[in-house]
Amino acid sequence: MKKHAAFLLAGALTLGACSLPDTPTVDTDIEQSAAADTLEITDTTENHFGFSTKVANPNDGEGENDNIAYKMNLQVAADAISRFSASLPGIENVSTVVTDEEVLISYQVAQDYDHEMDPNEMADQVKKNALSVVPRWYHVYVTDDPDLRVNVESIAETHLNDADMEDAIASTIKLMRDSSPQGYPIDEGENANGETKDEENDMVEEDIDLAPAAMDIPAVKSLDA
Repeated sequence: MKKHAAFLLAGALTLGACSLPDTPTVDTDIEQSAAADTLEITDTTENHFGFSTKVANPNDGEGENDNIAYKMNLQVAADAISRFSASLPGIENVSTVVTDEEVLISYQVAQDYDHEMDPNEMADQVKKNALSVVPRWYHVYVTDDPDLRVNVESIAETHLNDADMEDAIASTIKLMRDSSPQGYPIDEGENANGETKDEENDMVEEDIDLAPAAMDIPAVKSLDA
């Protein structure tokens, strides 16, 4: 799977009486076209909805849109997921990493939480919070194992090359799935993490180094210091 080294952390954020954050925005990098076939209207009503009208362009099939790139703000997404998840009953703190196609969440259940809840149900609620923030193609992995919190946070805090980062993410995901409930399947065609059967088989077939990522990352960080 393709991975990029831009990984961002929003950790241990707890909601008190404050309001929820605004919906994460999507940054766009679109070169303005001189063609008159595009009508873009912003803030057209007091509702401040996003709105755009575009007339079909016969050149669209000839690479006209190749330079258009829509970029999600990963930091805003990670912050929103941590905030929303920390507002759930019984959740004490949350750390979230958002990559270009995965969300890794470590959460801790409050020790004094006196309401019994199935751990799988709790995992499902945390996962659904994340799915409400990121695009539909994302895969979400959660863990309530305190020993894996450092793994998740280390992914966001260290500098590794693409190959090593991919290994660290794959290793952490494997440990999360082995040690923690992942909630219920998304639908009939996807498992609890949002993977199709083919994607799930690909992960099983991958040769993953199961050494916890956090064991190697501090050594790399010390060399950079």
